[in-house]
Amino acid sequence: MTEPSFELFEPPAPPSEAATLFAEVVFDRPLDHAYTYAVPAEFRNEIAIGKRLLAPFGRGDRATPGFCVGIAEEAPPRKVKAIQRVLDEEALLTENLLKLTRWMADYYLCGWGQVLNAVVPAGVKQQAGTKSVILIEATPATIRPNPMPRLPAKQKTVFDLLDREGTAIEANELARRAAVGNAPIRALLEKGLARRIASRVESSAARAPSADAEREPLTPTPNLTPDQLTVWAEIERALRQPAFQPILLHGVTGSGKTEIYLRAIEETLRQGKEALVLVPEISLTPQTIQSFRGRCGEIAVLHSHLHDAERSGHWRRIYQGKIHVVVGARSAVFAPTRNLGIIIIDEEHESSFKQETTPRYHARDVAIMRANLEKIPILLGSATPSLESWHNAQRGTYRLLKLPCRVFERPMPPVQLVDLRHDKHPDKRYHGLSPSLERAMKQTLQAGNQVLLLLNRRGFATFLHCPACGYVQQCKFCDLALTFHREKNIALCHLCGYQCRPPERCPECGAGQVRYHGMGTEKLEAEIATKFPDHLAQRMDSDTMRQHGSHKKALEAFRRGETHILLGTQMIAKGLDFPNVTLVGVVNADVTLHLPDFRAPERTFQLLAQVAGRTGRGPKGGRVLVQTMQPEHPSIAKAATHDYLAFAEAEMDHREKSGYPPFQRMARLVLKSKDEAVALDYAERLAAAFGPAIESLQRQGESTNDLRILGPAEAPVFRVKGWFRFHFQLQSPHSGFLHRVLRQALPTVRLPHGVELTVDIDPYDML
Repeated sequence: MTEPSFELFEPPAPPSEAATLFAEVVFDRPLDHAYTYAVPAEFRNEIAIGKRLLAPFGRGDRATPGFCVGIAEEAPPRKVKAIQRVLDEEALLTENLLKLTRWMADYYLCGWGQVLNAVVPAGVKQQAGTKSVILIEATPATIRPNPMPRLPAKQKTVFDLLDREGTAIEANELARRAAVGNAPIRALLEKGLARRIASRVESSAARAPSADAEREPLTPTPNLTPDQLTVWAEIERALRQPAFQPILLHGVTGSGKTEIYLRAIEETLRQGKEALVLVPEISLTPQTIQSFRGRCGEIAVLHSHLHDAERSGHWRRIYQGKIHVVVGARSAVFAPTRNLGIIIIDEEHESSFKQETTPRYHARDVAIMRANLEKIPILLGSATPSLESWHNAQRGTYRLLKLPCRVFERPMPPVQLVDLRHDKHPDKRYHGLSPSLERAMKQTLQAGNQVLLLLNRRGFATFLHCPACGYVQQCKFCDLALTFHREKNIALCHLCGYQCRPPERCPECGAGQVRYHGMGTEKLEAEIATKFPDHLAQRMDSDTMRQHGSHKKALEAFRRGETHILLGTQMIAKGLDFPNVTLVGVVNADVTLHLPDFRAPERTFQLLAQVAGRTGRGPKGGRVLVQTMQPEHPSIAKAATHDYLAFAEAEMDHREKSGYPPFQRMARLVLKSKDEAVALDYAERLAAAFGPAIESLQRQGESTNDLRILGPAEAPVFRVKGWFRFHFQLQSPHSGFLHRVLRQALPTVRLPHGVELTVDIDPYDML
């Protein structure tokens, strides 16, 4: 049977009338205000705050999508243009999400439209996972012809089916169920006994579960330790008296923080509310996700491997209240839940919660503001809390709860520092594995246990060097040495992706063969294969884990004991629980220690503490060996004793004396151009604009003594992707004052053609 087509039944648009409704619209532009448009009468019933519209904008009045953020009936004093279309059938954002995005635009100094465009996934805006359909329904009895006309048999079959169902049926489905063709349905439409509705419905692609979404078996609820019982009593009380309350849960690795999260979610669901859980990276926390599925039923897992149709389907089902637990990485903080009961942030210290493109938000801080708007508790968990969160807990802004001991009374693993200045192999050559670590690995593997090795550098050699003239092969576009990747035989820039064949002889002097220095995970893997030929090793870094499901496959093989040695970058340092891992080795603890970044000591401590926590989680116990050239450095020494409190106290004292966060707020301005002279000229003019801005604020009665401006200066990595970069650093104890200075100064200096300016509030990337 030929499928019926209903394209001919598009009713003509009603004639336009004078607009009596006006929409406030924001666009994906760095603008701080909305534009007013008239709403034609034909769109009056479709328009709503939170929907996207098509409106003439910019030079040539090009049709541009924007978000409706306000509706008014009072006509503006000037003539306005009219919107051209309403793009969405239902609003994409809740009222609180609109308030949240407005706050983000103000705090992160970007356009509201830019925030909204980033918040709503591309698949949702493209209506991915839906298809256009024609629905047919019987006309209401009140407007049917009276008396009813006598209908031929096929028309009567169709009409009786519609009348009996009482709902609209997709046209093709109606024809199939009534076993008729196009003509009977067309006749009913012409007689006014049925009417046509154009709509969109979810396609099978959006409804299909993702490959990793299989339902986990129900897991039993374990008994709580005394520490867990104390913490849970406080959190349960907060959930039963809902109000905004930020709670910092400081629990050592293996102390049972996940069980507290699960009970909080279960209590939230019992109250008929929804839970939102943020984790640093979905693919790196498979066991956590499995726990949620096993205890909380159907959950939406939002991650970067989802197709647009799947992500769009999740978004719609969350908005419609069909899914009550949302787990995801950074962007999941914007999930359109309607009745949120709690927000949980696991590993709240992780830098991956910071977005490095506009809007440059930190998901933890946005989540705090969202919890405030929703008037609900928010639970931040970590074994090594960020110093910002720790400071808030110390001064009483956050409530501090502690889990100081591991479950089952298991001790923290002993940590041995291996001083690489003295622990060397007899051949005097450089080895990734020191004699001490090599012996410990042999003992562990001979006992039938597993080893986990951390080296936070990928590739084979970290730079290529000519010993004759000192030449180091640099990226063509960045001020960065190229890293040699042996598997592909390329020299690669890890910043811009530029690659080339490594030279056999020095291109500078031609005198000698280029040598490969430094060690990455690829070289470490080769060394392990040579020294431990009878044991299977698996490398986990961004080179080997590119395919969807590769993380899960590698970790499952390690869990089953098929892999004996797991080595990799920081992706293996968190979220993993393997009782058979009795040795953790840190190959080079100094990798991030001396970066030109005030957070380098904190990140080093956190990484070492997190990876040390991967062992000793089973009855066999475990130990940690940390290789370093600076065993006396506070970040390394304190991590070796699992002493977060001592580290935090010392580092906070240093931060306070230096005027760094959390004691002062910071903004970083980065400007770049492919013409170095143009970039420098703009940087100098921008520097000159701060003086008048400060004077203007002084005239308004503001105290301007508490402001420190550093720059302009060349960024630590001066050239990136061919762009020359200068930066400023502004520090002040008062966030509001810092914002006012920037709002006063930035608009006074016109941005030249070919120059880009980035404003980063609370920056995490200082390079």
